[in-house]
Amino acid sequence: MAAATGTDVQLPPFRESISSLAFHPSNADLLISGSWDSNVALHDLAAPSNVRRIAMRGAVLDVAWGTSDLQVYAGGLGKEVKSLDFNSSASSVIVRHDDAVKCIEYSKDLNSVLSAGWDSTLRLTSPTDPTSSTVVHLPGKVYSLATSATKIVAAMGSRAVWIWDARMLKDALEKKGEVEPWQKRESSLKFMTRAVRCMPNDDGYATTSIEGRVAVEFFDPASSAQAKKYAFKCHRQVIEGVDTVYPVQGLAFNSVHGTFATGGGDCTVSIWDPLAKKRLRQFPKYPSPISALEFNSNGTRLAVAFSEADEGGVKGNGNGIIIRECGDECRPKAKA
Repeated sequence: MAAATGTDVQLPPFRESISSLAFHPSNADLLISGSWDSNVALHDLAAPSNVRRIAMRGAVLDVAWGTSDLQVYAGGLGKEVKSLDFNSSASSVIVRHDDAVKCIEYSKDLNSVLSAGWDSTLRLTSPTDPTSSTVVHLPGKVYSLATSATKIVAAMGSRAVWIWDARMLKDALEKKGEVEPWQKRESSLKFMTRAVRCMPNDDGYATTSIEGRVAVEFFDPASSAQAKKYAFKCHRQVIEGVDTVYPVQGLAFNSVHGTFATGGGDCTVSIWDPLAKKRLRQFPKYPSPISALEFNSNGTRLAVAFSEADEGGVKGNGNGIIIRECGDECRPKAKA
């Protein structure tokens, strides 16, 4: 199995599974990670061996960058979202949930930390006034949350997908009115959703499932736009004549090229062109199943997290993050 090679960088190993990754929105060298070892780690790719950590209460399930350079948000099995400052190593609780916090996003436009989880709620909390948290009750546990320039997408149990228009949501928050979704959908995938991510051009989103499939969907409800949606099989292998299907846990869009990466329980990562509906590249196998993926802000690097405890993993193969340099392999092929 492939370890870091060539220009790739392997970060120091982890004791437990890696749950989440987030590159800084403007500094392409800064990466944060959340782990089941109850730590949030800050990695500076200019000095990859130097890792700074802040401990949480319970396993960390998601992380997001905040309002300043070294300020982040994190949540997990501790049922709370914390603001962490890597300048001072200080931390403070900004909102509590009734169950595990599975997803966190920060919206500058809404001036809110968006947190969602297994208590079937979406909570919008002002980082400057945590007492003003708004609670949105949902029909099921939230497994993944994504934001774009104008949309917020939550993928939940029973294949439910709710979409909010950010401008309508901002207006509702300011007027303290009812927070209603713009659209309520059912996932195109027949099995449980693992990840959802929005397209960089704000046209739609992609979802992955436990059953080796990806769906590409579009926000525009018009029939002409909905006719463009599609789904495809991936991360499958024939082992001793049996078709083995793996969950697709990792999903990330390249903000420069509009392509996206998927990572599965088969320990592989593939790059896809959503418009051409083609796979551009499949990387050699990583040591363990892929648990998270993230491109940096300028689209030149892909962080690949692998975790041995994930489905399909083998104890002893390890947990880690490899930073892969992305050149033309993430660029859509020119039309002939």
